[in-house]
Formats: sequence, structure tokens, C-alpha cells
Amino acid sequence: MNTYNLPDDALVSVENLQMHFPIHKGWLGGKTGAVKAVDDVTFHIRQGETLGIVGESGSGKSTTARAILRALEPTGGTIRFKGPDGNWNDITHKSDDELRELRRYMQMIFQDPYSSLNPRMTLEQLVGEPMVNHGITNKAEIRDRVAYLLRQVGLRPETMSRYPHAFSGGQRQRIGIARALALNPTFVAADESVSALDVSVAAQTINLLQDLQDELDLTYLFITHDLSMVEHISDRIGVMYAGRLVELADTDSFFQRPRHPYSEALLSAIPIPDPRRAREKKRNVVKGEVADPANLPKGCAFAGRCPYATALCTEQQPELRKVGEGRFARCHHADELELKGTTA
Repeated sequence: MNTYNLPDDALVSVENLQMHFPIHKGWLGGKTGAVKAVDDVTFHIRQGETLGIVGESGSGKSTTARAILRALEPTGGTIRFKGPDGNWNDITHKSDDELRELRRYMQMIFQDPYSSLNPRMTLEQLVGEPMVNHGITNKAEIRDRVAYLLRQVGLRPETMSRYPHAFSGGQRQRIGIARALALNPTFVAADESVSALDVSVAAQTINLLQDLQDELDLTYLFITHDLSMVEHISDRIGVMYAGRLVELADTDSFFQRPRHPYSEALLSAIPIPDPRRAREKKRNVVKGEVADPANLPKGCAFAGRCPYATALCTEQQPELRKVGEGRFARCHHADELELKGTTA
């Protein structure tokens, strides 16, 4: 997949990203292999866009997000971020000091609202901490900014002297969102940010994220395993399997006709809130075990579970290639398969 011809409005570019974790064994702790948590992942995200990344647990979604934000240093590949001056910055191997100024424009909303907030800090301290870390020391300025952010996420400024234990899970996640917005970022990665919430609260949080995106011109990388949720918020969808991106498409096209067998299986697992249609629906159950990222097969990582696999699939690893306008799939037979999407 060629990303060198990036659209003018691209904000984030990821090329051939690798994140390998070494395996050490024996008395001397010698390296015996590596877990390829992320392997050859390429995509870009446009300014103001939401790119949803889906896949089952262990597919490399969260590791990809953390590598992009440089919470982890990539093993290989290139990560570029467009700064406020409009210039591209290669951040793949920059040091913490070199990244300091850019970090204010790249923020993350974490999965667990219970463990991501320090229980010994008040809301004012939690939301204001990023500002303090970036040299804003005027207490009145910080307090005014915190009050403004709390209003933006639907919380009362009068609560800023309280501690996290005094709030519900949904309210804590709103605090996490306010904290992520403290420095006026342009790019926000939301890592399973609604998975720990009740359905109704999760829906409210998604609506809040969309409202904030429209108001602040935010760009999102939305990590989730919930396809019905990602359909609601995303402009484009990327599917990961065993550390690799296996499909990338705009949301409507993806749900109408997936181009990778794994995507078809994921779509068939979406529950239907209609008992009559649910009984008629036939699930495409994927059998077998997920490929081991420490010992990936020679060919396609999904071949052992794929009902459409051929000898070619077990012998040769497919490349992520263009299969339509704005559509990419890592499958030898993507052009010939008629895969089922969801129905209206």
C-alpha cells in the first residue's frame, strides 16, 4: 500500500509499522524469538476524520495506538505527524525531549476510567496536570481552563474539588476526555474508551466525542472490538488480525461488502436486536485458534481458519493491496470472493 501520495489534509501517516517484543529464555537470557504484536501496518488519518480500528483481543490494536503516540518505541517503520505549522514531523525514534512540544497535540483517552485517574488527585489537579507539565503555572488560568473543560464534557465546574471515587464510571470517562483535551490537541486516540461502560452510557460518550470533534475539529483513532459502535462513529474502518492490517475501507462500503474473510466473520457476529431476524441469521463461525504472533505461519495468518483458503494462501503471505476506490485488503482472493456484509 503506497502512502507516499498522501492527501493534502492527512494529519497522521503510518508506514510499515512494526512493534516486536523479544522473547528471552535460558540462564543467560538470550533472545530466542519475538512476539510480532504489530507487523507491517500502513495507513493514514485525515484531519477531522475518525478512523476505527477493530479486531479481536490480541490483534495489535492498542499496541498500534501506543506506538503512534510514542508510548512505545517502534521496532520498525515510520510514523509521521503534521504539526500546527503544517509541516510533517518524523516521530518514529524521537526522544522524549524532542517529542515534548508535539505531545500536546497528540493525546489519548484510556480504556479503564477507574485505573487511569489518580485517586489521590482532585478533578482540578487531574485535568490541570497536563497544563502544569507544559509550563502553565498560573493557578487562576488553570482553574478557568478546567472549569471550561468540565462544562464541555457535561460536568459541573463546582465538582472540581472532588476526587474520582465520587463519580460514576461514565463521569470518570468524561473526566478522562477533559484531561485529554486540556492542551487543545488535534489528534486523539481513544483506546476501547467505552468498553467498560454500560450500553446507554457508552452511547452518550460516543455522542459527546462526536460533538467535541465537530466543535474542536478533532481527529480520532478509535480502537474498539464493538463493530456496531465503530459503525456509528467512524468514517473509515481498519481491521487487524494477528498484528496485521487485513482490510481498510470507508464505513459504508465495509458494512455493505467486506473484502476479507475475517471481516465477513466479524460482521456476521454482530447481534441483531430483532428476535425474528436473529433466528434467520446464519453466523459465519470461525473455527480454530488465532495465529500465534510469536510464530506466524509462512503464508496468510488467517489461512488456518479461513473457509476460502487455497494452497496459495498457506504458501505465500498476501500484501495489503488496493481492491477498489479507497479500499485495501490483505487477501489473495479479495477480487473474486463475494463476501456478505450486514443487511438493512
